Amino acid sequence: MGGTAQCPRCDGAVRAPSIWHSGHTCAVHGEVVPLQPPHPADAEHLAWVSHHADVPVWLPWPLPDGWLVTGTRCVRDDKHEAQAVVVAVSGPHHGPAGCPPVADVLLVAEQPGTGLGAHLAGRDDLDPGEGLVTGRPAARLHAAGASTPLWSVPAEGDRAVLVGEAGAVWLWALLWPAAAGVTVLDDLELVDLRDPAHELDVPCGALSPRLRWAGQAVPARA
Repeated sequence: MGGTAQCPRCDGAVRAPSIWHSGHTCAVHGEVVPLQPPHPADAEHLAWVSHHADVPVWLPWPLPDGWLVTGTRCVRDDKHEAQAVVVAVSGPHHGPAGCPPVADVLLVAEQPGTGLGAHLAGRDDLDPGEGLVTGRPAARLHAAGASTPLWSVPAEGDRAVLVGEAGAVWLWALLWPAAAGVTVLDDLELVDLRDPAHELDVPCGALSPRLRWAGQAVPARA
């Protein structure tokens, strides 16, 4: 899909490697592994991402009824396998009256120091930090069979943000609308597409607008 690579921490354009810099550089954050443009999901692309990822490629499985995988983004370049992978899923949910009928979820697996999850959450941090992963978890799901607590992160706008640790890296979950948060996540089962244990017939849909805008605000779904 067309588009240009961006800094995973600020959406800024990155400069390609040159004789002065061996890697991609952001004017604000220096040398970074770039965030690649969003890509629609299909079986071939999901297999490719899974083969080129140094972090889990998390997928809710089984997907809730009516839900679809709606795209991916990766932090990677020709020198690095994916340091972070975002998988988008979208579908109907049963929220309170007046709540948008369609929910969007971004699941972000990233190595410490990447900063993409924090940026998507509207934060300046690189990583969650001790202050965000203390106290009682807001939700608990299962990642590759392991019970995984997630803590709520303050976020602006109609979105919920939770973070925890799974597969020895950070796991961020961003959800729109905010009211869908715990309802969608609690007791959800995640499989790592790098090793799903058996072949999956994954239903895919149109690219989620949440992936196109990274950390920026996007219009609410109808």
